[in-house]
Amino acid sequence: MAFKPSLRRHHKEVSTELNLNPMLDMMTVLIPLLLANAQFARIGEIELNLPPATSGVAALPKETQRTLDLVISITDQGIYISSALSAREKLPNRKPTIAVRADGEYDYQALSRQLYEVKQKAGNNFADPESIVIQAEPKVRYQILVSVMDAARSIRLGEKIVSLFPNVALSAGVI
Repeated sequence: MAFKPSLRRHHKEVSTELNLNPMLDMMTVLIPLLLANAQFARIGEIELNLPPATSGVAALPKETQRTLDLVISITDQGIYISSALSAREKLPNRKPTIAVRADGEYDYQALSRQLYEVKQKAGNNFADPESIVIQAEPKVRYQILVSVMDAARSIRLGEKIVSLFPNVALSAGVI
């Protein structure tokens, strides 16, 4: 004979299923947000070529190739440009190619125009027609260095943007 269950006992069955709806809602919001932020992180990159690390013995340069050896030196007096086209003068009173303006700012448009002229003169006669080395004094602000890098990479001529020297390398200091 079967016993009748007591009516005073109230056992509620506990559901063992997980409620994943709140987690799915959160992922629906987070995934597009993370994907959108990943694109902004990519825009913040600055591409440049650092000098290669040597293991004690420096590699000998290839003497048969003519190189432009374009160097921009940033000092507190202005910007010096030197290359194989114009021999670098070693005079102590040499004036900068582009002097600092009266308000203390650097003229990046004049730098781009000057580099455009160098690019026109050089043509394709050199082994490194798209390479440039930028060196700066230690007291030069980082934003100035980045602005010089941007001015060296391209110039706007009317409606068109012309690439100047996209391969930028940094040097240790001003010689």
